[in-house]
Amino acid sequence: MISVLLLVTFVTIATAQYTPIPPHPPGFTYKASGYRTTPVIELFYDHLCPDSKASWPTMKQVFENSENITGIIHIFPLPYHHNAYFVTLAGVTIRRSDQSEFVQFMEAVFKDQDKFLTQAENMTEPEVHKMIAEFVAMNIKGVSSQTIMKGFTDNNVVVEADRAWEYGCSRGVSGTPFFMINGVLDHNAGSYSVSDWTKMINKLKMGP
Repeated sequence: MISVLLLVTFVTIATAQYTPIPPHPPGFTYKASGYRTTPVIELFYDHLCPDSKASWPTMKQVFENSENITGIIHIFPLPYHHNAYFVTLAGVTIRRSDQSEFVQFMEAVFKDQDKFLTQAENMTEPEVHKMIAEFVAMNIKGVSSQTIMKGFTDNNVVVEADRAWEYGCSRGVSGTPFFMINGVLDHNAGSYSVSDWTKMINKLKMGP
């Protein structure tokens, strides 16, 4: 009887938990031909993940050279990539200011990842914030360091970043890069060449 009661209590608690539903699908829409048209390729990236960095040149080429696809980038900061969350907050702030600058920011961070990892290991949190803000001001035209500094304490920015992470968890994301094609996880996508992606996309367009 005690075991049954414990089980019922656990199930009740578990079912009471839920992931907040955002007002719109999270993620940065890199290219859209008719919103959420088929095929839809979703990338779950961490700005400070070397594997995300390695996969981006291929994915960028796929998105820019393919017709009638939608590419969506979700940022999923991993806890073991030190400072990834702070970089994510900066990215959200940039997107709220000027969506068109987001990819440029992501690429700039990819290019200089170690600046936020090894080189920042002994920095305090305020020092990291200042470093990220100055980095943005130097690399993203029209976004000031003051704007980024305000973003670190802006509740709307924090909620957007947190909900994007919760959304990734709700989809079963456990690492980066993570690839979903029309909502289905593809474990092999990280090894695909541009040619492999092109063949798959063309096959999807032809239908079953």
